[in-house]
Parts: sequence; structure tokens; C-alpha cells
Amino acid sequence: MMNTALDSSRKTLSAWIWEELADIEFGSVYVPFGGNSRVAQWFKRKGYQTFVTEILQNHYWKAVALVQNNDAILTPNHFKMMTGSGALDNTSDFDLWQDHYFTKEETQLLSQWWNNIESSADFQNSPELKGMAYTAVYMTMHYWLGFNQRALQPKPMNSNDALLHYVQQLNNWVSNNDKPNMAYFSDAYDMAAQLPAHVTYLNPPAMSGFRDTNLKTELTECWTRRVTQINLGGVVSQDQGPRLGQNFEDPNSYLQALGNFIDLCEGSRTLVFHHSENLGVELGAVESLIEQKRPVWKRSVMEIPYPYAEETLKDKETLIIAVSE
Repeated sequence: MMNTALDSSRKTLSAWIWEELADIEFGSVYVPFGGNSRVAQWFKRKGYQTFVTEILQNHYWKAVALVQNNDAILTPNHFKMMTGSGALDNTSDFDLWQDHYFTKEETQLLSQWWNNIESSADFQNSPELKGMAYTAVYMTMHYWLGFNQRALQPKPMNSNDALLHYVQQLNNWVSNNDKPNMAYFSDAYDMAAQLPAHVTYLNPPAMSGFRDTNLKTELTECWTRRVTQINLGGVVSQDQGPRLGQNFEDPNSYLQALGNFIDLCEGSRTLVFHHSENLGVELGAVESLIEQKRPVWKRSVMEIPYPYAEETLKDKETLIIAVSE
């Protein structure tokens, strides 16, 4: 449970990005589409002031816990606040998930934990502590789903032990780089021009936007919002013109949205664009667009292995680093 092959791949990915920037002097990094915050957290640990924007609430709270947070940890008293002592029979917020995604007890606990966190002054008065509490629940949900996606079944750790395990793991991940790092729950387009960091690391949503988000992210987003269903394809409004995160059928519209966003990042001297094969837009088209905006300084390619059953699949990742003159 501690580290998966995918976790290791993502750590390798963060190190690769950092190493490719070794010849550039910079002190701050902006990650406009933070995702799981692994890359942002890496740069924070390396001592750079780090900014993250996220439009999905579960990703935002992870960024608060792992990027914005410099010193808040969950104490045994906080754990007691999270788990509480309310009767499970009275909790029904997520009943529709029962016997489908989670067991009856797990569904009841998800309701109880949400209500306990939301009713505690300690968590409401400290975004960092709330982010830590939420993220510990996300990790527990992922643990349960790792078993339940095959079949609802008992787990090696009981529910409270699993939550405690991830609370302790999160506490070990908290780091202080003595910088005012920040996470923003916002559309990246609204913040890009306001956060002129030295480097902008752009790993944008694919052409499908958030429509095809994986089940774990979808359920943790629902849990955060206290709903059992959500239309993630509609998170980014279609009325605002083409924006990354929408569902695009036409690559040209996607490229228009990307170009508009790059224009907003003119305050960042260095743009690092991360292209993967699942983006839905050809690398050549993206590179041509970037070259119209600023000189491309370096290109780098990496193949990341993803063990799958008895095979090892490889995903080709490309970095395009463009530096304003």
C-alpha cells in the first residue's frame, strides 16, 4: 500500500522534469493544473516557492495539504475528531454507494468522517488541517477501492486502522521549505496572469477534459462535495470560450484554448509543456503552437513503464521547454 509502481513512475517523472531545468536559474514554480500535486510537491521539497491552481476540489485540498502546508500535522486528538463516536446507523449521505463501490460500514464511515470534519472548529479554522484530514480520507477511499473494484471484500486493515495509517503517512510527508507556497481553488485561466512565477509547468487536461476522470478521483470529488453523482464533464463552463478542461472534439479548438492559456503566462520566463500520448493532440501541432509564442530551448523524451498484469506498458512523455528572450 505504501508505494505502487505508478507512484515510483511519478517520482521518476518529477525528478526528470527538475533535472531538465538544471541549467535555468529560477526561484518559483506555478503548476496551473495541479492534479495529484506530485510534481508541485517535488519542487516545493527542492526549495522553490510553489503555486498550484485546481478546479477540482479533491485535488485542491491535496495541494493545500502537500504544497501550501508547511507545518500542520494531524495529532491523535485530530484523529479522534475525525472518527468521532456518532452512531453509524444515523449516517446516510452516501447510501447510494453501498454494495456498489463500498461496503455498508465503509459508506456509513464516509458520511460520519465528512460530518465530523465539517463540524470541527479545528478543521474549519485551518485550511491546512482540513486539507490533511480530507486527504487522509481520500487515501483510505483509494485503499478500499483497490479491493472493492474486484469485489466487495474484507481488507487487511480495518477501517479506522487504515485511516490512521494514512494520517501517519501524510504527517511524514509534510515539509517546510520556508516559502509562502499557495494552493488556489480556481480556474487556472483566472489566476495565470496573477501568478508570474519564474517557471510555469503546464501538464494540461486532455481533449476529453474531466469527462473521463478515473473512478477514484470522481468518487473523492463527490465525497468532498457531499454528493453521490457529479458531471465532471461540466466542471469547466462551455460558455467561457474554449478552455482547457472542457470536452473537445476538435483538436483545433483545443489548440486555441491552449494558445489562449499560454498567452496568459507571459509573466513566466520559462514554460515547461508536458505532452503525453493520451493528450489527444499530436506533439507536432503542440510544438508548432508553442514555437509561435516563444523560442523552444529544449526538447526531452522519456518512456515511463506502467506494469499491467503480466506486461509492462510504456507511456511516452515529452517535455518542451520554451524560454522568453
